[in-house]
Amino acid sequence: MTRTFDDPDMQDDFRGAIDYLKQQRSLNPLPKLQVPPPLPVGSAKLYTMKVTLLDVSPPIWRRFVAPSFMKLGHLHELLQVFMGWDDTHAYAFTINGKRFASHDRLTVDAILDKRGSYDANNYELCQLIKPGMTFNYEYDFENTWDHEIVVENSAASTDTKYCFYCIEGERACPPENCGGPEAYEQLLQVLSDPDHPEFDRRRARVGWDFDSEKFDPKDCNLKLNVRNPTQLASAKVNQAALNKKKKQERKRKEAAKKRNRS
Repeated sequence: MTRTFDDPDMQDDFRGAIDYLKQQRSLNPLPKLQVPPPLPVGSAKLYTMKVTLLDVSPPIWRRFVAPSFMKLGHLHELLQVFMGWDDTHAYAFTINGKRFASHDRLTVDAILDKRGSYDANNYELCQLIKPGMTFNYEYDFENTWDHEIVVENSAASTDTKYCFYCIEGERACPPENCGGPEAYEQLLQVLSDPDHPEFDRRRARVGWDFDSEKFDPKDCNLKLNVRNPTQLASAKVNQAALNKKKKQERKRKEAAKKRNRS
């Protein structure tokens, strides 16, 4: 699990190194970013987006929904679940030429990263994205997994409980620390040939149940404790029908009372 700079179990010498790096960052601040204010409470939107892992063929992609009030740092956590990563490395978003990353993650690649960035935990999606635009998400600066995210559309919503979920997607996420897109392609070649001298070792490393073609959005939504959108829609329809039935029953009883009085 990725640690943060305020982890109480961090060793003192390591904490000192982190404090030094934080100090160096504060000496070279980026100019203040001009963004619109967050949307007012009650004006939330739901963005439908598609994320695709670049430089991998056939494509590995996911289509999902996220709310306008979600912070970029939380979008990272969502993408980790949807894609299937283990959240053990640093990340960065690039939106309209501006770079956003977490300023409190304790990972080797985060510590060594000297590129300037804004704090991803300080900005909501509605302040940075809009339908029709494309932005990038990089995960694991050493293996360099680049993702392209397309904001397909947005819709008004008052539902803040079931406002983020995966709709669909294809193919499994590459195993963590497998070396990047080129190394992953080589890995798949080995796994496709049981007679390859490296087959047993590589298969054991990624897990004997690893299937590069398998993906089910329900697994992602269960991890997030989100009901399947289809089930949610069905539940709303059923509730509406029940409410209609109760209303009709009340009218029937009121009509019966009137008849009895007369």
